Amino acid sequence: MAADDDTGSGHVEIDEPVWSVSRLNNEIAVTLESAAERFPTYVVGEVSDATAKGYGTFFTLRDVDSEETIQCIVWSSYRDRIDESITESEEVIVRANVDFYADGGRTQLNVKNYWPVGDSDRSQELEALRAELNEEGLFDSDRKQPLPPFPSNIGVITSLTGSAREDFRESTWGRAPGVTLTFFGATVQGTNAATSIVGAVQQADRDPDIDTIVVTRGGGADDTLWCFNEEPVVRAIADCATPTVVAVGHEDDETLAEDVADQAAMTPTDAGIVATPDMSTIRERVDTIERRLQTGYETVVSEQLDALSRRIENAVIGLEREVETRQARLQRAADLEQRIDTAYTTLTGSRLSEIDDRIETALQDIEHTAETEAVTVRAARGRIGGLETRIDRAYETYVDQETETLERRIEEAYRDIETDTDVREAKQEAQQLRIIILVLVGLLLLGVALWAVGVL
Repeated sequence: MAADDDTGSGHVEIDEPVWSVSRLNNEIAVTLESAAERFPTYVVGEVSDATAKGYGTFFTLRDVDSEETIQCIVWSSYRDRIDESITESEEVIVRANVDFYADGGRTQLNVKNYWPVGDSDRSQELEALRAELNEEGLFDSDRKQPLPPFPSNIGVITSLTGSAREDFRESTWGRAPGVTLTFFGATVQGTNAATSIVGAVQQADRDPDIDTIVVTRGGGADDTLWCFNEEPVVRAIADCATPTVVAVGHEDDETLAEDVADQAAMTPTDAGIVATPDMSTIRERVDTIERRLQTGYETVVSEQLDALSRRIENAVIGLEREVETRQARLQRAADLEQRIDTAYTTLTGSRLSEIDDRIETALQDIEHTAETEAVTVRAARGRIGGLETRIDRAYETYVDQETETLERRIEEAYRDIETDTDVREAKQEAQQLRIIILVLVGLLLLGVALWAVGVL
């Protein structure tokens, strides 16, 4: 946007957005709130311009070594609990938090307690102890134990005659009627308070039945609550193995005991809320879960039954189809069997007829062959008879011829033998020739017989 520059020389172009006063003041308030841990809890200065009203007291706190000031307010709820009165020109220490009043663009301190500087030694000791405990890590969040979600026995350290006891009991049993409350009486203000509180805390921590320890008392001035800032009490609470809850005073009262506890509560009533579950809410949640489970169960069962019904129906359809298929197969088998029987009967009859025809034909062929063979045998026998006659004749002729030839040769040989000087050897040779002739004649007869058999 365009705007006049600081020299009044004309318009200039600004590259960033221009904020309104309201936005600026709101941003300052948010920034201060987010950086609250950077500011101290205690501030020292000189009181001036004190103005008391019904709802609170306004005053200015001036730096003791310079002219810087900051506005302060003590709301009536705190002012009535402060033992010291606010006096102008008095150097004081205030416990306060930085606050920014956006509507007026004003930074101020919200004062919660107030001490003249002469009484500030205790405050310095408190800050020194706070720093020491912080350095030891007793305020670290990672060392804090979670509270049991469903305690069965809560150990309560408080005055047995104070209102805090009844407030805590009423709050606790209103949320969790079944929880057991074990009270450990302690002095919660005065000279012996620290020793009494430490003893009660240690006794509760040693009790194995206690699963949560609550240290509490009602509101009061800082002096009456001071025992909860004393080192023995703070360290006893920090050393507890049992989870602890500390609720001291009212909402804006702050003690070191609350800082080291596993969980802090604003009042005894709030301590009962912190330490116990809301059984009515739990019952409602259980009822809701039960209804959801019932609905889910019914839904699941219904879905399962539907799925089973579908599966059974599909299975029945499948079985019916299988039965139909089997019946079709049986029918086909029966038809095939009938066809086979018919074919077998037809084929058997045809084959038997064919075989009968073939047997008849074969018998006729055999008879014809037998007749033919009989004729052939008769012809062969006639031929054999003729051959026998011819063979006999030929044999006689042949034998006669051979015999004559042999005789001639024998005679010639005999004549030759006779001329030989060895008549005996000639006779032997003649005898051998006769044997040979006989053998030849036998062989001839054997050949003729074999030939005749071959012809037959």
